[in-house]
Amino acid sequence: MKKVITTVGTSIFENYLNERNDILTHYKALKDKHHKDWDNQQDRINIIRKSIISWSKHRESASAELKSLLKIQEYFKDDIDAYLLSTDSITSRLAAEVLREWFIDNKHIKINFDPSNDVISKLQVANYDDLKSEGLPNLINRINLIAGVGTDSPGYFKDIIFNISGGYKAVIPYLTIMAAVNACQIAYIFEDTDTLILIPPLPVRIDFDIFEIYSDQIALLDKGIENYKKVKESNFQEFALLEQKGMVEQVNNYAFLSPVGKIFYEKIKGQYFLFYAPDDVYHELIKQDDIIRILKTKFRDKNHRESKTEKKGEHYVYDDGNNPNRIYYFEDHGRCYIYKTFQSEEDARDFIESSIDKNTIIKKSKLRRLEV
Repeated sequence: MKKVITTVGTSIFENYLNERNDILTHYKALKDKHHKDWDNQQDRINIIRKSIISWSKHRESASAELKSLLKIQEYFKDDIDAYLLSTDSITSRLAAEVLREWFIDNKHIKINFDPSNDVISKLQVANYDDLKSEGLPNLINRINLIAGVGTDSPGYFKDIIFNISGGYKAVIPYLTIMAAVNACQIAYIFEDTDTLILIPPLPVRIDFDIFEIYSDQIALLDKGIENYKKVKESNFQEFALLEQKGMVEQVNNYAFLSPVGKIFYEKIKGQYFLFYAPDDVYHELIKQDDIIRILKTKFRDKNHRESKTEKKGEHYVYDDGNNPNRIYYFEDHGRCYIYKTFQSEEDARDFIESSIDKNTIIKKSKLRRLEV
């Protein structure tokens, strides 16, 4: 089965209006409205929905998204699990819901569209600052969730196709980069033709050294930096280089990781578990097979990690359950510091009485990575 990530535009309405104009007044009233107004526009929405569903029922070329999904399924001769992603607009969500209705009886193409997750907040072109600071990162995060990044399931981004036939043209470069970084195919169909264009996975290599050398600055950018001018002054060379590499976006005096930088960073975090540890702790840790397995498969998931963590004395301890493995760690400014690991419950229990000097641990720690 192929997973097809499909951005949704409004071509289905434009195509309808090329033939009929009975919904024109309603469509013009909704065309530029943000999704937040959805509940207040139900009368117009339902009038348009009814007309479009009836008109498109037997039209395989009703929209670029519809036609491309049919062509992708025909080409691969495999079942399709399609995920529709809407912009932050009433018309894009309505188009996605019409598509979901169109495919409801199709045995080979399953449509996934949940407005609470798949209407991408701030993904709009009216305000470019909102688009780059929130809209594109939200889109990237949603695609990563669909692909299984950050979960225990192996093979994330396997059998995923990026269908860029519909949606805002402004997001196509970012989706293209995301597809390339994750070795995914790209599908595209021209609105006025039946030709499906498939672009194979492109050979892209991420320079991990940048993320390792400038890990502190990139972690700060990923969280967002208020008063960037002041922060940059204390690390001028580092931030200047990251700006040259296209890793920094700014809105006034607020700086954050650029959408392209976020694509790379999320790829690395999905491919590796990144953490900090002093040399002696790391050299001991890599000899502990059970600890390595836990770090790769369980501990790296923040939600799972927190659910298995207990406060014991001055320490936060990850307790893996019915086994003797224990991991002593803390988090600071979004970074995970591991400062002691045990494969003996008795030794771990004795360590609870010791004190912790976080500042010394942070000072001695280096960025570490484990391929997952």
